Amino acid sequence: MENNPPRRAVLAAAAVVAASAAATGPAHAAAPTSPQEGPADLVLTNGRVYTVDKHDSVHRAVAITRGRIVYVGTAKGAAAHIGEGTTVVDLKGRMVMPGLHDGHIHPMSGGEGLIGCDLAYAPLTVEQFQAKIRDYLDKTKDKEPDAWVIVSHWYVQAMRPKGTKLTKAHLDALDTERPIVVYSTDGHTTLVNSRALKLAGITAKTKNPPSGTIERDKDGEPTGVLQDGADAPVSAKIPRPTAEENVEIARTALAALAKQGVTTFMDAIASEDGVRAFDTLRERGELTARAHFAPLVSVSDADPLKHPVRLRRRYDGGRIGVRPGVSVHNVKLILDGVLQYPAQTAGLLEPYLEHKHDRWVSGAKSGAQYWKQEQLDRAVLKLAKAGFEPHIHAIGDRSVRVALNAYEHLRKAGDHRTRATIAHAELVDPRDLPRFGRLDVVAAMGFHWAKPAPDSVDTVKPYLGDKRWSTYEPEGDLLRRGGRISLGSDWPVDPLDEWTAIKTVITRTAAPGTKYAKEGAMTPHQRLTRAAAVRAATLNGAYQLGQERHTGSLEVGKLADLIVLDRDIMSIPAERIAGTKVLLTLVGGKAVHGSTDLG
Repeated sequence: MENNPPRRAVLAAAAVVAASAAATGPAHAAAPTSPQEGPADLVLTNGRVYTVDKHDSVHRAVAITRGRIVYVGTAKGAAAHIGEGTTVVDLKGRMVMPGLHDGHIHPMSGGEGLIGCDLAYAPLTVEQFQAKIRDYLDKTKDKEPDAWVIVSHWYVQAMRPKGTKLTKAHLDALDTERPIVVYSTDGHTTLVNSRALKLAGITAKTKNPPSGTIERDKDGEPTGVLQDGADAPVSAKIPRPTAEENVEIARTALAALAKQGVTTFMDAIASEDGVRAFDTLRERGELTARAHFAPLVSVSDADPLKHPVRLRRRYDGGRIGVRPGVSVHNVKLILDGVLQYPAQTAGLLEPYLEHKHDRWVSGAKSGAQYWKQEQLDRAVLKLAKAGFEPHIHAIGDRSVRVALNAYEHLRKAGDHRTRATIAHAELVDPRDLPRFGRLDVVAAMGFHWAKPAPDSVDTVKPYLGDKRWSTYEPEGDLLRRGGRISLGSDWPVDPLDEWTAIKTVITRTAAPGTKYAKEGAMTPHQRLTRAAAVRAATLNGAYQLGQERHTGSLEVGKLADLIVLDRDIMSIPAERIAGTKVLLTLVGGKAVHGSTDLG
């Protein structure tokens, strides 16, 4: 935050605030103030303060003392909180809102992708794909012959021409002896070269693991494509970054999050290395967001509590305070994979369609289910009794039902306090929609997917048929049937572009001027209103993570986690929301991005 201005400047600013209030009056009635001694540390005034309180109230000013909000209301009321030592920011009409809460990201993968070989989510031909990796190899020749090449953000569904499939042969053609691993943007498909397969010990004789698939050619040989947990032997061979390298990765991720206005996040598959890196930044006073971590619980774990309990004892910071801290009270479970062809590992109630003899018919594939119902029921109950809140990856309608069944089992056992979450919920059977509200299950949705794109209209729609397609990415249906939706961007599965994501769930359209813009709105009945989308990305995210009493709305007594935007996203044309820039991000009243000197 800036140095405090001299007393004369503060008093002059107070006069400006009071005069402005007298001239323009309040936008809405002032919210109640809380008792305080002395002037505020910071006053933001003459703006549009969108609170996300129960009425979605809009005010003109907010005052902050010792990291908490002490006043929300009129500019005239804010003037009473200005004194010697108060920093006063004239918003000049700009919008203020709560900081974003992203309830499902992978920050270490995201940060590492920003540092390493990045395919940048681009639609690529085989030649372009190879050229980008070749360029990286040329820049890192000193790493030959054994250093691993880690490639991120491969948009597998957007390979050109449509239907292009890559194998290890495309990587083997590159002039290198180094092992190469390419991670797809969907987080479920990994491509490796022959050297990586050899180091991992994956051969024609290797069986599929319980949580994944090794794709094979007609002779049974691995093609180099590994789905879901099948990449574990490869990951085990990749040297782990040093502790300080992990800290730099975490720092890079935090800077990117702060720039987007994210003040709270949850790491949806948290490793101990990642938790330790963020906790190190906390110890150094460099943690710039409230960090929640969900270690993975696998169906093969003999004791689902062992790893999460150890991480919680070692790193959980306890109660939420003004300074951002580390929380370990969530766990991640994975039920299935993805809907997109050709993987089609998301578990469906009815099989995927396939094209035969010039028509679409019911096929042989119905996706994966990595947990049996009774296994999941027992694990969820045991985890909840130990104080952990399950966060279940379920994309297909069968998997969503299995997850809901497990949560119903939990509620029937008398647990009505655990914050239960289903991540993604891309396909929900209409009969299951009201269960989200009835069972108090949060749907952490990836808003980026709610638009025409290669990974929706090309690789999902034909294989579902019109009836099921109408329920794809069902944000609107979930809201109408009483469900609570939060934002789970899944970065780096999708780009870290929260404002395009929010715009997308409002419009359901592709970006203007792109190939898929001509498709118009995808399933427009599933749109969210602006108010619902903003609430999902703020207060509902806080609810998912159990901190709605502290953050998620701008109300007296809550922590001063807020952002200042360069535009009013509640009134501009919806397509322009995608270009939103965050001018200032505060966490606990402290600037972690931008400056209070807004110009």
